[in-house]
Amino acid sequence: MDLVRLIAPSGCDEANYGEHRFKVHDDGTVLVPQEAVEGLLHTGGFAMAEHLTRAASIGFAFMRGLPDCANCSWNHQTFEANTDGLFRVPQEAIADLSSHGFQLVGEAQ
Repeated sequence: MDLVRLIAPSGCDEANYGEHRFKVHDDGTVLVPQEAVEGLLHTGGFAMAEHLTRAASIGFAFMRGLPDCANCSWNHQTFEANTDGLFRVPQEAIADLSSHGFQLVGEAQ
């Protein structure tokens, strides 16, 4: 069986396909059969893992959203605010999120 690595939506602990369940790993990814990919991408909020690798390679930044904003999404990924109301997002997301009212606060490790 050919397996494909996907990024799970924030807070998700498994991917379901038919009667099968696939556990999300500690790194936020999950391996699923090829035939499950399309449905999980289009209706399940999952993203291809290659997006994670590409985004992680250039670093992250902290951004502040609108008041009471608990999460945001970019490139099929969901980001949740930390206790200070800041989002840790890939640097390549800064321009897109800025156009929606998010403000750059600083770089993240």
